[in-house]
Amino acid sequence: MRNKFIISLSVLALLIGGNSHAKTTHRPKAKSHHSYSKIKHKKPVTTQNPKVPAIGSNGQNTDTVLSNTPIMPSPDSLITEPVAIETRKVPPPSANLMSGKNSSLTKRETAGMAIAKSYSNNQVMPVKGAEGVVVFPFGETMPSIVCAPLIVCDITLQPGEIINDINVGDAVRWKLSPATSGSGMNVTTHVIVKPTDAALQTNTIITTNRRTYVLKLVSRRTDYMARISFTYAQDMDDKWRDYKIRMGSQDNPQTEQGNLNFNYNISGAKPRWKPIRVYNDTSKTYIEFPDAIKTTEAPALLVLGDNQEQLVNYRVIGTKYIVDKIFDKAELISGTGSKQTKVTILRKD
Repeated sequence: MRNKFIISLSVLALLIGGNSHAKTTHRPKAKSHHSYSKIKHKKPVTTQNPKVPAIGSNGQNTDTVLSNTPIMPSPDSLITEPVAIETRKVPPPSANLMSGKNSSLTKRETAGMAIAKSYSNNQVMPVKGAEGVVVFPFGETMPSIVCAPLIVCDITLQPGEIINDINVGDAVRWKLSPATSGSGMNVTTHVIVKPTDAALQTNTIITTNRRTYVLKLVSRRTDYMARISFTYAQDMDDKWRDYKIRMGSQDNPQTEQGNLNFNYNISGAKPRWKPIRVYNDTSKTYIEFPDAIKTTEAPALLVLGDNQEQLVNYRVIGTKYIVDKIFDKAELISGTGSKQTKVTILRKD
């Protein structure tokens, strides 16, 4: 019995020992603290780029080239906030010249420039007219017309005056257009001026059937002349001459006949505006119309010489045409085509 118990203990010990040996052989070997420390602090192995010389670097190391090259930021790191734009506080520069130098002037050209500057800089001041009109004396100086963007300025010409051409130095930023007021003998031409920007300066030349206007145009932000007109010295001379004729004929009817030549023939159609009489004072010719001319279309005057039309200056005062010459033949024409009306004036002597 005792022997059986000993044998059983021996078998149990063998069994326990075998199981522990099997577990030991299959369990992985634990790493020691020393070996783990070596793995943890071991530096990673890096591969160096081959030292290939860059193009045009004369054999310079690429490591140096790459180190000096700026690194572009990624798209996510770009600044997308708006950047303030600088506001321009000075006027735009003047137009570029084709040549860098200015032309030199001769003695004669310098004298001409002095005359031109003397006329344009003449300090003849405008005067106030009716309804706030700025009135310049024509021919005394170069008038300066001040206007503003988004505002129109009105240049009023003499009644009966007709525009031939308008030329502007800066036709891109200055707009000039015609307009009319009145009817018949009272038709008046207007030139409407409108700049598109401030701080501009240019000039304009307006030619009419009576004279040539040379004007300076200036634009400012808010300042402007609403209406501009002119006085003409010739008008005053004609008015005084008409006055003397009227007063002389009233005091002594023979005086008018002695100083004036009425030897004219008026023929052709018989419109309501047909002239009452035509006469001259040895320097000018006067064509008088009835009062009906005020409410009808004023006829155009064509002076004929050698059966050809001739240029002639004339102006309208009241119901009268005043022509600046003595002519032999002239025609007054209104309407066009089949509705045209023509009156012929012939000097007999």
